[in-house]
Amino acid sequence: MFLKQLYYLREIDRLRSFSKAADVCNVSQPALSRAIRQLEHELGVTIVDRRKKVFGLTAEGVRVMKWANDILRNVAEMRNEISLSKEDIAGAVKIGVIPTAVHIVPVLMDAIKEKIGDFSCDVSVLPNAEIIGKLASKQLDIGIMYYDQCPQAQAFMVRALYTEQQVLAGTSAYVFPCQDEISWEEAATFPLALLSNGMRCRQLVDIGFQTAGVVPIIRLETASLELIHARIMSGALATILPLSSFPLRVPPTGLLQMRRLAGFSPGSIGLVRLSEHPPSDFVAQVWKVGLETDFRQQIDNLCWPRPN
Repeated sequence: MFLKQLYYLREIDRLRSFSKAADVCNVSQPALSRAIRQLEHELGVTIVDRRKKVFGLTAEGVRVMKWANDILRNVAEMRNEISLSKEDIAGAVKIGVIPTAVHIVPVLMDAIKEKIGDFSCDVSVLPNAEIIGKLASKQLDIGIMYYDQCPQAQAFMVRALYTEQQVLAGTSAYVFPCQDEISWEEAATFPLALLSNGMRCRQLVDIGFQTAGVVPIIRLETASLELIHARIMSGALATILPLSSFPLRVPPTGLLQMRRLAGFSPGSIGLVRLSEHPPSDFVAQVWKVGLETDFRQQIDNLCWPRPN
């Protein structure tokens, strides 16, 4: 058995096509087919169900594919660790984070560097469901997400990080009440840019307005935080977002007004990883640093401008 056979098999399964996999692997289709038949012969099982017109793996093939993914991932981790040792850095970690928590990642990275040393980090900004899927397939080491959205199963280890603070935010183009806290009725009077209604953060905002019995003035709905930030900083609209979704240290204090929303049912952000898959020593250290970091205090210190 050769690693290239497992690599071919992974690409066949990913692309659901022998011809497309051959192109990606830069080999002829007959050569790729021979390699898979040789692998089947060595293992004594049929991996690809060739009786069907639509591509599919046999039951044995599904099990082989799982082992192939594990082997290829371990080989990649071995190569990566050797490469990291040559670069004299502590390790590497793959993190998935929901859009509204992305700005806490620099805080985590600073804490890791301070407590462990220089390291490599691959960060993907993804919705909850994709983070769970990529954790399950071991494409991510750690997820930062709404942990109440994580399947209640022993397969995942979940630890709380902080509770979101939702705020009404806008520039001085709008006259906000002087107090730190604003009611949902008051928030409903401002033209708003909100996240798309399929996102958990937006669903919590909708609950707030529904509970108050008011209908907000929604002028923009989007999955792009960057677009919302651009519109509110131009003075065109206000928004309701978690405090952690604003870039830390930006904008300068006083340029953006923020008011907490009264009686809000906040989302809870947590760290998630596979419990059945022992993490590397470095990922285990990152997990520990994440749990020890006071994100709520960091967000308050860096991002909460007080009203004049």
